[in-house]
Amino acid sequence: MNTEFTNIAGNILDSIKQSKKILLHCHPFPDPDSIGSVLSMEAVLTKMGKEVTCIIGDSQYPEYLTSLPNHDRIQLKNYSEIDPKEFNLFIILDSSSLTQISQKKEVIFPDTLKTIVIDHHKTNSQFGNINFVDSGSSSTSEILFKLFDAWGIEIDRNIAICLLLGIFADTGGFRYPNATPETLHIVSELSAIYPDYHKFVFDLENNKKPIELEMLGLALSNIHEYYSSQVVFSVISNEDLRSRNISKEDSMEGLIGNTLRSVSGWTLVASLVEAEPDIVTVSLRTRDEKRYDVSKIAKSIGENGGGHTGAAGTTIHKPLGEAITSLLGVISEFYPELK
Repeated sequence: MNTEFTNIAGNILDSIKQSKKILLHCHPFPDPDSIGSVLSMEAVLTKMGKEVTCIIGDSQYPEYLTSLPNHDRIQLKNYSEIDPKEFNLFIILDSSSLTQISQKKEVIFPDTLKTIVIDHHKTNSQFGNINFVDSGSSSTSEILFKLFDAWGIEIDRNIAICLLLGIFADTGGFRYPNATPETLHIVSELSAIYPDYHKFVFDLENNKKPIELEMLGLALSNIHEYYSSQVVFSVISNEDLRSRNISKEDSMEGLIGNTLRSVSGWTLVASLVEAEPDIVTVSLRTRDEKRYDVSKIAKSIGENGGGHTGAAGTTIHKPLGEAITSLLGVISEFYPELK
């Protein structure tokens, strides 16, 4: 480990040792990396004798992750529903901005609350007192493995499966370029601790609901191709959602975006879903991360935009037609060669 890592790992550990009551949270619409990193950190902090509170954020706990050990320790509360003054330390995991803590109400930290941000998104705004942002790691779960190792923590089965699923999900089942040799070495160590991880992976990969398949079918039936089919959007209006009684929680932009990216020849793709009138959620993907950085597009065009080079998201507060035009404009501005 390099000196910079050693120093920040030590600073984080010192802050934990100096704290009695610690808060953790999951970001809105939590994925396996969000849930896995929170549950693994909760387990480690509990081993250290800390009083730990975990909150879910703006969303419900995902049903397909209820098989993870101790998932019931995550309370179905929002940041606005707790008193942050009760805590000494808030460890903010897998969240690139304050809006990833909550979008329901402005997030304000009391002066008495120390904040530590641990994340792998390169668009992180570094809003904590201590910020450990490692965009070279595949996931926040991978970062936590490195921290736990540096702290001399014995990783048990419960911690191992939470970290393993977080890494598996954020690497697309090891299909994405962020699955480095170091990542796979870590996975090898974790799978040795929890060799019967296959059931969790199966549940993760096979958890679709009929409504989600309907949503995917709707998206694929509304394909818009631009620039000789190098840029492709799937477009779903709010009327489409309401007529089929589909809620915005079922909109599955990530699944749609990943499906679009799987098509050969479609270089830069986006799923646009008008979750509410004049509110369009966008999931961006690219097949060519060496030439295109969709996080730049997401950060430039919408509110709370960001993510990774190959996968990013944002929200555009415009009517659907204007959102499409604006997105095309930003893409052509950043990458005129696509036109």
